[in-house]
Amino acid sequence: MLNLRLDTIDNPRSQRVRTLVNLSRRSFRLKHGLLLVEGPQSCAELLRFYPEAVRDVYVEVGAPSPAIQVAREALGVTPWVHPVSRQVMKLFAPSAQGIAATAQLSLLPGKQLPSLQDLQAGVWAVCARVQDPGNLGTIIRIADACGLAGVLALEGCADSSSPKVIRASAGSLFHLPVYSGASFGALAGLSEESGGYLVGLSGAAETALPAFTDSSKVTASPLFICLGNEAQGLSSEEIALCNQTIAIPMWGKAESLNVATAAAIALYAIASARTK
Repeated sequence: MLNLRLDTIDNPRSQRVRTLVNLSRRSFRLKHGLLLVEGPQSCAELLRFYPEAVRDVYVEVGAPSPAIQVAREALGVTPWVHPVSRQVMKLFAPSAQGIAATAQLSLLPGKQLPSLQDLQAGVWAVCARVQDPGNLGTIIRIADACGLAGVLALEGCADSSSPKVIRASAGSLFHLPVYSGASFGALAGLSEESGGYLVGLSGAAETALPAFTDSSKVTASPLFICLGNEAQGLSSEEIALCNQTIAIPMWGKAESLNVATAAAIALYAIASARTK
C-alpha cells in the first residue's frame, strides 16, 4: 500500500491532464521546458541521477509493485506524488506500467551543440538521421552498456526528449550525455580539431569490423562510430566526411541489419577491443 496525501487525479478534461497529454509533442516540451518519463525503470533512474530535475510523479491507483516501490522512493525526493486513475494514466502515459514523472529539461544532460572540451576523449555513438524513436533510445541504451562517452543525435534524428526515446533507453538517457542537433559537417570539423577519428558503418565498406578492431585506429580518442538512417544508411556526403568506413560481415541471406542491431554488434566489439 502507498498512502498519498494528494487527491486522485481522475478528470481526463482537467488542465493538468491536457498538459501531460501535450508533452508528447516536441514543440510543447520545448515551450514548457518539461519532458515526460514513463515506466518504473526510467523513473527510478531519473530519481537516482537527477532528483533536482523531478517536478511531479504520477502513480496509478492499483499500480503493480515495481511502480509502488519507485513511488516510495519518489516521496523522498518530492512531495508531489499524485495518485491517478487508470483511465487518466492511459491518456498521457499509455506505456507507464503504473508510474510516470515530469522533469525539467534545463536540469537534464545534453546540449544542442557539443564543444571541443565535451568531445576530448572516449568513444561516441553518432546517429545520423536515425528517425525511429525506438531505435534511438535503444542505441542510447547500448552506448551506456558499452561504457561509451556519450551519444550524438545529429540533425534529422528523432527528438531525444521524446517519451518513446526515453522509454526505449530504459533510463540510460540519464546516465550519459546525449547531444542533439549538430550537423554531420560540424561534427567532422570538431573531430578534426580535436584529433578525433570518424568511422562510418556501411555495408559497402571494404574494411570488416574485425579488421578494424585489430588495428591501432580502434584506440583513437575521441573515436566516433557513425550510424546512418534506417532506410538509406549513411549518405555519400556523410561517408566522404568519415576518416574510414567499416562493414559488419554477414554470412546469411539477410540484406542488412536494423540500425540498433548493427550498433549493438559494432559498439560491443569496439568497446571490447579497447579494454584489452
